[in-house]
Amino acid sequence: MKRIFLPLLLFFFFVFEGTVMQVVAPENYGSELVLVPRFTMVIIVLVAIYHSIPKAVVYAIVTGLLYDIIYTDLVGVYMFSMAITAYIVGQSAKIIHVNVIVGLLLTMIAIAILDFQVYGLYTLVGIVQLPIKLFLYERLFPSLILNSGFFILMFFPIRKLIDKID
Repeated sequence: MKRIFLPLLLFFFFVFEGTVMQVVAPENYGSELVLVPRFTMVIIVLVAIYHSIPKAVVYAIVTGLLYDIIYTDLVGVYMFSMAITAYIVGQSAKIIHVNVIVGLLLTMIAIAILDFQVYGLYTLVGIVQLPIKLFLYERLFPSLILNSGFFILMFFPIRKLIDKID
């Protein structure tokens, strides 16, 4: 039961992030800001930091494939981006001592890396024609604030779950 709980939690947050923003999205209320929840990526980063990099990469590949199939027309972008981001952050965590503040910083860096990879690949293919300034101010910075709040709420419960799995 311990081994299945983390993938089920990831699946729950995958579904949750797809539904919660349809209700509370700022663009529904006239704002130009776009909040992109990356709740599953936050959990994957915590797995990469505190549990196992290979498991985090597998979770990232599966979750990224689900993102690609459900939300995008181009298969492989999220799958590649999430997997490489989880690997980079997991390897970075081996170098430094990770506490809650460093974990938050690594998570925000991971989300920024993920969003820049997706933005870059979509711009390269020609799907997105959004200037970088608008991407930063209307999409990336608000998303980082949203996901840092999620990290703060979920850090200790997820860390305790990971410790029980170990």
